[in-house]
Amino acid sequence: MKLNAKKTIKTAIVGGALAATALLSACSGNNVAGNGSPVKNAAVEQAQTGGGQGAAAGGSESETSTGDVNCSKHGGQVGAPGRPKMDLIAVAATDGTTPGCTEAYNVITEYYEKLPQAEGPGERVLDVQGKWTCARLTESGTEVTCGVPNSSLQLETRAAGKAPVEQNRKFPNSTQRVQFTGYDANLRMVRFQLITGQAGPVDGKTYRLPLQKGGEVFSAATLCPGESVTIDDEGYGSLPCGQDQLIQQLREGNPVLAQISVNGADQISTVKEIYRP
Repeated sequence: MKLNAKKTIKTAIVGGALAATALLSACSGNNVAGNGSPVKNAAVEQAQTGGGQGAAAGGSESETSTGDVNCSKHGGQVGAPGRPKMDLIAVAATDGTTPGCTEAYNVITEYYEKLPQAEGPGERVLDVQGKWTCARLTESGTEVTCGVPNSSLQLETRAAGKAPVEQNRKFPNSTQRVQFTGYDANLRMVRFQLITGQAGPVDGKTYRLPLQKGGEVFSAATLCPGESVTIDDEGYGSLPCGQDQLIQQLREGNPVLAQISVNGADQISTVKEIYRP
């Protein structure tokens, strides 16, 4: 929804419920759901609570310690009907790219509208606003992440009252044993479950993380098949392999057991395949 539309709606609410209803009907032209859609009206209600800033480069009050922009400090929290309200965050990429808050509200509003047609347990929706892809950050959670393929643009919803590092970063500066289960090309993230020993999920949840640009991948036997098994003293792969090979394996539906190292930005910096005789 555009900035001037939100200001008009806010004025109408002050003037009376009838005027607000009329303006909400007119605003539905920003569209996907029709007039009277409970999803659309819920999204409008979130956006109208504040002024709604049109640019992400807002004042210092909207910026977090990571450089991300909390759009909800200006435009109100967001959430699908029946789910917790979340802060809407325009994520600052390492190259300095940050989506504007107006675009962020448009994207998340359309995503919530399209939830009934979403794909799978992660509720993935393609082509939001013609170019974005959105999905739940974890299979069982309510936080949402959206990105544009071949771009650094990213936005997220986060629980209010928590520092970004607590609720947005899942495994910063840690080492995990995982089983990769797939690759989401639109979000450019790998999917995995935490494991103990050689098999068995720790919590049954599926997580998504991006691969660090230039990160290392080491094969034991199957990632980059060689003439023999190549492992170190701990049983982890030691043959240098590329991220493309890992992604290809996941695209072909081949699960990969590995030890991963995650950097402070929650990106996978190192992947070492775990050898299974």
